[in-house]
Amino acid sequence: MQTVKAICLAERFQFDALWEFLSQQTKATRLRNVIILTQGENVFAFLFDYGVCVLFQYEHEAEQRLLALLGKYLINPLTPLIDEELHFRQTGEISIRIRNDLIEVDNLSELTCLSLSHALAQSTKLAFFETSIEKTIQKTKYIPETLARKGSIALSRVKLARERGRVYLEKSHIILQFNLLDTPEFIWEYPELEHYYLALSRYLEIAPRATVLKNRLEVIQELLEMMADEQKHRHSSMLEWIIIILIAI
Repeated sequence: MQTVKAICLAERFQFDALWEFLSQQTKATRLRNVIILTQGENVFAFLFDYGVCVLFQYEHEAEQRLLALLGKYLINPLTPLIDEELHFRQTGEISIRIRNDLIEVDNLSELTCLSLSHALAQSTKLAFFETSIEKTIQKTKYIPETLARKGSIALSRVKLARERGRVYLEKSHIILQFNLLDTPEFIWEYPELEHYYLALSRYLEIAPRATVLKNRLEVIQELLEMMADEQKHRHSSMLEWIIIILIAI
């Protein structure tokens, strides 16, 4: 059995600059939004423009050298890194079978590995989104807890506006990159490889995880919208009482 490892390094790469450097230094090819590095027989590195690299059969030292090189081309690098690791082996019994984190595949060509890498890279990027949303939930969970306990919450208009803005940025950032979780254009060009991608995508539960992520974002946003409406109501009530008092005077 061999190891395939996906690592989310940053929000994205400085992709054109990275390609310009690698194309002059190593045996590298580019296919749409992926740079492919071939280091030996069935030893590949796939670098996706959205900040994820997938490594097939990379030894630890080679992996560390590559990560050090990529560190110069990261936009908003992550600390700590997010990674996923699976095992694979070649078998002639079936086209592809995945169980217990073991991928059994009938061939290990560059394009087959790339189709598998698309699914694994998407899963790792999705894990980054999930971690980001979990942090947002932890930062805002005091709002419903305080409302349930006290029936109200002392949150200034400025602070509430900042919370809403932060959640909106988080949501827009994820929604705008949701196309990363769609079937890659690479698969449309090589339909004969689609079953490799779909098998691993289903195993990693990319579609249901993306749906859950979107729903969690919407719940947070609805909570903050409710707080904003309540604050507007309090402000309107205060203005009405001021008018009544002035009329009485």
